[in-house]
Amino acid sequence: MIRSPRAGRRRPVAAVVFAGLLLSSMLALTACFEKVPTLIMNEVAERYVKLVLAVGRHDEDFVDAYYGPAEWKAEAEEGEPVPVEELLATADLLVHQVQTAKGPRHDFLEEQLVAVHAFLLKLDGKAMSLAEQAEHLYDIEPEPRDAAEFEQAIADVEALLPGDGSLRERVQAFRETFRVPADRLSDVADAILAETRKRTAALRELPQGERFETSFVTDKPWSAYNWYKGDLHSLIEINTDLPIELPSYLHTLSHEGYPGHHTFNSLIEKHMVMDRGWIEYTVYPLFSPQSLIAEGTAEAGVGVIFSDEERVAFLQDVLAPLAGLEELDFAKYDELSRAMAPLKYVRPEAARMLLDEGASEDDVAAFMVRFGLVTEDRARKYIDFIRRYGAYVYNYPVGEDLVNAHLDKQEDRVAAYFEILMPEPIVDEEETRSGPRAWTPSRLAGKEEPKRRRAH
Repeated sequence: MIRSPRAGRRRPVAAVVFAGLLLSSMLALTACFEKVPTLIMNEVAERYVKLVLAVGRHDEDFVDAYYGPAEWKAEAEEGEPVPVEELLATADLLVHQVQTAKGPRHDFLEEQLVAVHAFLLKLDGKAMSLAEQAEHLYDIEPEPRDAAEFEQAIADVEALLPGDGSLRERVQAFRETFRVPADRLSDVADAILAETRKRTAALRELPQGERFETSFVTDKPWSAYNWYKGDLHSLIEINTDLPIELPSYLHTLSHEGYPGHHTFNSLIEKHMVMDRGWIEYTVYPLFSPQSLIAEGTAEAGVGVIFSDEERVAFLQDVLAPLAGLEELDFAKYDELSRAMAPLKYVRPEAARMLLDEGASEDDVAAFMVRFGLVTEDRARKYIDFIRRYGAYVYNYPVGEDLVNAHLDKQEDRVAAYFEILMPEPIVDEEETRSGPRAWTPSRLAGKEEPKRRRAH
């Protein structure tokens, strides 16, 4: 739930103290920023973490994960939230500080702080189109998709599934046969996570002691979620509101677990936080470029640990018997999924219709049913997601395409993929340049990385 400060409200003493101390100390930091790079960066990183926690008091979704000092979280939760205008001033100063310096830590912090600043502007009432949100929060500039692209994909699907009735009905009837029975979901999840972990560990050493647990939930706007708890531990929640098809179950759990979010987060914690003490990685603001990288790698991950043939064989030979779905044509399902791939941009277009053009929910749902070939129930669930997360919907298709385009240019796709998850250290003559340089959306797209523009 978003809370905005009321005009003319008396500021709580805790908020004034927080803002005064933070601003005065940061002004002092700006004056001596170049003198003691490592010490100063540690202080700036601490202020970034505390800023994100303070912003989280205004939006319950903003802080996706935190595993830094418990006292910082307790401090952020004391009293009334710090007013948005004061947090904006803090973000402004921090952006200026990191933009006047250089180094692998600065690259990451600049990307994140520009997004935090933009999110605060949005909280403060600034109107932003979906495209503006995508640019300022996630550092991407998605182009509107032509309906002809969707029509061509639909024609390709029609050729694969000829017959009576509407195409959407034929697609849904075919996919329904792959539905995992509710009483088999747990055993199938265990088998998927065991196999994907084994395959991931064979390609990249996982941190010792990393672990996860799974839970089944209902009444959520998403299909699954990885809640990273710190100490190399994740909770993976699986939403059972809608039918779960076996092939998509494999994709979803690879996305949330191995080599997706759990792998990404545990590698970051081990190598950035435990080994280097870079405290800025202990907090994860959801509406930031970090999510573009996280969702893009998670979407592309199953194609890194399985070839197409291996994935179909695993579904057919191992998972289908566990799910009681023998004798199904998994190769045809795979072919259908490839034909429908361009339709992954239907949901972002639906978001643009809903949030930018003011289309009714009925019209948006009808658009997704027609072009996304989904059920009415699933379209309504997507609308719930769009209402809650806005331009975040771009992170899945755009992130996946950016990651795959980058991997396609590399000699070794597997090594390149894990380099994105955990970059190799850079070492040169300057102390500030030593250490891993985090991947950003611009870097992933192969662009020069000018200083990011703040929203105004």
